[in-house]
Amino acid sequence: MDLVFSLFEVITPWHWLGLALILLGLEMMFATYDLLWLSGAAFLTAAVAIFLPAGSWQIDLVVFAVSGIILVILGRTAFSGLRDAKTDKPNLNQRGKSLIGRRAIVEADFVAGEGRVRIGDTTWMAISQSDAGLKSGMEVVVDRVDSTVLHVSA
Repeated sequence: MDLVFSLFEVITPWHWLGLALILLGLEMMFATYDLLWLSGAAFLTAAVAIFLPAGSWQIDLVVFAVSGIILVILGRTAFSGLRDAKTDKPNLNQRGKSLIGRRAIVEADFVAGEGRVRIGDTTWMAISQSDAGLKSGMEVVVDRVDSTVLHVSA
């Protein structure tokens, strides 16, 4: 146990600053937002360690633990909007959602409600719920998308 205590006694503000930068780097890799708050707690602990007398590793650990808990709780409640930020392009990188409402041309006749349609330069498997036989060359509208299957209507 004395070995553990002796390791804590050599912790300097530079160690806290290094921990903060490591946590910040991990946050950039994993984008959890929780490591961001722990990094902030480590920066705060480094600042406290600079202004308090040397050899107060117990105070450093308490400052890190308390500020880490408070910042993580605040990050998950008060600053949760950062995690769920709204965008002006909600369908970006969701190609299926961007196809809803677009017009498509029937490529292959629908048999038993299934066929193929073309949007731009891509053909898609499509399903139609209507009983009207959709023939090649007809225009349809995409109602919804399930994975790579379009649900269309005439």
